[in-house]
Amino acid sequence: VSRFFFLKKTKIMAIKLSQKKEIVKSLVDKVKNSTTTVIVGFNKLKVADVTPLRRKMRGLGIGFTVSKKTLLKRAFDEVKIEGDLPAMEGQVAIAYAVDAVAPAKAIAEAAKKHKESIKILGGILEGKFLSAMDMIALSKIPGREVLYSQLLNVMNGPIQGFVGTLNGVVRDFVSVLDQVKSKK
Repeated sequence: VSRFFFLKKTKIMAIKLSQKKEIVKSLVDKVKNSTTTVIVGFNKLKVADVTPLRRKMRGLGIGFTVSKKTLLKRAFDEVKIEGDLPAMEGQVAIAYAVDAVAPAKAIAEAAKKHKESIKILGGILEGKFLSAMDMIALSKIPGREVLYSQLLNVMNGPIQGFVGTLNGVVRDFVSVLDQVKSKK
């Protein structure tokens, strides 16, 4: 006895124009309200890999949105970003945040972990398109807290030197007084 299984043809519904407009408006808001937007290309990435990545980025205050390339291009056109749009190949997402370095750093770290699946295609920094190489260079800049501590260390250096000099003067004066006392 042979059995035949008939698969019901499912009709894939296209996104309605009104939905596309809402998506573009949402993308425009995300790009306008962020200092940095990283354009991320991903390929053959499993949901099990994306979920921890999204969770980690959400914890750092970074948004991550997957979108169609045409809708992203429309959003970028509406925002009127300076420069040339980097080539977008494969599936595309954006990572965005107010922090200038955090999105690039998070995506670069994920790209190291998933070498074949995730790559930086380019990005936007303060209203200008940047190449993939520029975004990778941006990702190598230390975080805000590290930069603050380095700045404080640089500012503290001259003060410490001055205190050391004053200490030296007092120490030398006390040494001279001890020598005078020992001679009497």
